[in-house]
Amino acid sequence: MRLRILVEAEAELLEAMRYYEQQRSGLGLDLHDRVQETLRTIDETPYRFPVYEGQQVRREYRRALVKRFPYIIVYQVRDTEVLVVAIAQTSREPAYWESRGQ
Repeated sequence: MRLRILVEAEAELLEAMRYYEQQRSGLGLDLHDRVQETLRTIDETPYRFPVYEGQQVRREYRRALVKRFPYIIVYQVRDTEVLVVAIAQTSREPAYWESRGQ
């Protein structure tokens, strides 16, 4: 199984990194490293993290918390790939990313 990250999720990560880097030099890179660490864990053991149970979710998504930062990685385990649909701040509207996994 391969790990694939949607362009929208990559854009969310870049935006978050810019924000944290403005707050303190090096903090954006720390976020990047923590996200990469979480993505490696997802890639190695995709069923390790719980199923996302949001109000609007109609398909099975899973979510992994990013250490030290208020972010989750939302993904689907499919037949041939693990699809990362969002790298979302935990305070964002739940399931805003749901249409991305179609």
